[in-house]
Amino acid sequence: MIVVRPTAYRQYTAGRDHFVLVVEKALADFFRIEQGTRHQHHTTVHAEPGRSLADVLRADVPENADVLVAAADDALLTAPTVDIGPGRTVAAVRMGSGPLALDQTRTLLEALERTDPEEVRRRADALSTALATAGGLRIEDPLTGSVAEVTVTRPTWARTDTGVFTPGSVHLAPTGTLRLATGVTGTTLSGQIAVKGWPVVRARSAGDTRRHELYEQLTGLSHYPLVLTVDDGEVTDLKAAAPGSGAAAATLEALFAEHSDHSVVSGVEFGLSAGTQPLPFNAEANSAAAGRGTASLHLVLGELPQTPYQLTLACATSTATAAGGTQALAGTGTEATGERPRRRMNRVTSASCGCH
Repeated sequence: MIVVRPTAYRQYTAGRDHFVLVVEKALADFFRIEQGTRHQHHTTVHAEPGRSLADVLRADVPENADVLVAAADDALLTAPTVDIGPGRTVAAVRMGSGPLALDQTRTLLEALERTDPEEVRRRADALSTALATAGGLRIEDPLTGSVAEVTVTRPTWARTDTGVFTPGSVHLAPTGTLRLATGVTGTTLSGQIAVKGWPVVRARSAGDTRRHELYEQLTGLSHYPLVLTVDDGEVTDLKAAAPGSGAAAATLEALFAEHSDHSVVSGVEFGLSAGTQPLPFNAEANSAAAGRGTASLHLVLGELPQTPYQLTLACATSTATAAGGTQALAGTGTEATGERPRRRMNRVTSASCGCH
């Protein structure tokens, strides 16, 4: 049984009396809402096969409501703005398939409970201020000896997901990321970058099975680093730093050959959620998790919808410092003091969440 606790989700702003949980009918028996004092009314909608989120919102959800969707069907994970309306706040957790799907969903909802959007905002403000002052970043990885430089005239943030759910759109959870756009005038990235950690693979087309295949082929990066040579924002060479990352290198080479824009670095992403941990499946948590530091570090290849796929590759053994400085801003060296809750999970590379 997965217990949904609306009162624990600080991402929803105050002021709404209705909380609505939307789950696929086949999974209805596995979810229960824990009623609290925040909402006067609690409702569960069991979506029949083939129904879309837009249809559910129009027919079964009050206009002023906090909505949480837990589903594997892509049709239930997004909806046009006109159907969401200005009063509904909608968050969605993408479920996976297979025997671990419910355990994965429970883990994601627990991460949502632990995430403090105010803390995420403070971390985002501090990082953006530091970068604007520094004028760039130096990314170093002592494990492989790789070094890359990011020059920034004026930071352009392509994604500022600081955790709060706002009305009128669907938020994929867990949340808490800040993405520096690198494909803009005045921002350049060159050098060598080591990627290591659990990836995130998003797709332009809903229900794309290749998305999961790509994720599976990149999971070797969870244990073994891969060094990317970047020249003015484009990956020009790949070098497996260990035999275990060779499959990931071959996968990226094949993807670059299919669509060359996949080799373009579209951003440097920072995970800011202390309540979220990287997970062994294709989940947004792998991007949002701050891990043990104040901010995690990731390289983003490709850009939706211009490219069929977008890859967010963790740089778990690297440190980002301000250009010309020594203080770590993201990655290793930013470890926070004190204990944080952790959840242990077995390493699994066959389960998917179909993240996109």
